[in-house]
Amino acid sequence: MTPRPTLILFLWLCSAAPVFAQNSNTLPIVGVIRIDTPESVKPFQTVFPSALAALGQVDGRNVRIDLRLAEGNIERLPELAQTLVSEKASVIVASADAAVRAVQQATKTIPIVGIVDDIVGAGLIDSLAKPGGNTTGVSILAGELDAKRLDILKQLVRSGPNFAVLRDPANATAQPAQLAGAARQLGIELHSEDVRGPADFASAFASFRAVGAEAVIMLSSPLIFAFRAELCGLSLTYKLSAITQTREMAEAGCLVSYGVRLSEMYTIAAALTDKILNGARAGETPAQQPTRFELVINLKTAKALGLTIPQNVLLLADYVIE
Repeated sequence: MTPRPTLILFLWLCSAAPVFAQNSNTLPIVGVIRIDTPESVKPFQTVFPSALAALGQVDGRNVRIDLRLAEGNIERLPELAQTLVSEKASVIVASADAAVRAVQQATKTIPIVGIVDDIVGAGLIDSLAKPGGNTTGVSILAGELDAKRLDILKQLVRSGPNFAVLRDPANATAQPAQLAGAARQLGIELHSEDVRGPADFASAFASFRAVGAEAVIMLSSPLIFAFRAELCGLSLTYKLSAITQTREMAEAGCLVSYGVRLSEMYTIAAALTDKILNGARAGETPAQQPTRFELVINLKTAKALGLTIPQNVLLLADYVIE
């Protein structure tokens, strides 16, 4: 009797399974370095692998994504970078200035895709069109949008000119000068506090309260994003209206966000990664910038802060959390 086709397929799959398992260890490695915790990295874990898969680079089938998290400790980045270099990653995707620098110091040959605020201003590449070296990436225009965020915040908090700035010095390339200029034009006084890790958060907000700040702009930073729940919670505890960059932070309880869509940012990074896996040289692959921005307002937070959002601002919102 001739074996049935389905039985033949079943037997072949059973015999081939050990081969597949063995080959998974020899797949090209897409290394990823982020400052996130396992909880805060979920937006990236949702979008980036899916975007790669849509381009034919499927995790576990023809590539292997190796995710390394610093869990809020910037000092771990060089170690994580060296680990991926030792594993001979085919490309390394690094989020934040400090992460990209750590990888650049660890290797001059493995291609790097950086996701940073200002990839040229940070000195990580020569130019968007001709990056040079072994790095390309996504420049998310965070500093250029800070003036707009400050203007939005002033429209929401109209009782005084005293605002706070929460910044991560490891990831704030040119933002202080840009923000200071915008503040002068709007007649706003700024009080800045640096945070290098979660241990600095509470004291920063206590300082804001001590100087009488009425609102806070949280500058773009993977550290600040990674601990968004804690920081948005502190903004509520201290009754400070907070504006941030991403929708995810508004969803975590901050008052408003204005900036890039993470889905677009991670999709661009995936496209650059795919090009490199297919043979493109990172230094000859133009860096990219997002093209879409969104305004998100959290009305639950506004109510908790005793704020009434002006109708003209509500009409501009792309998404309202009620």
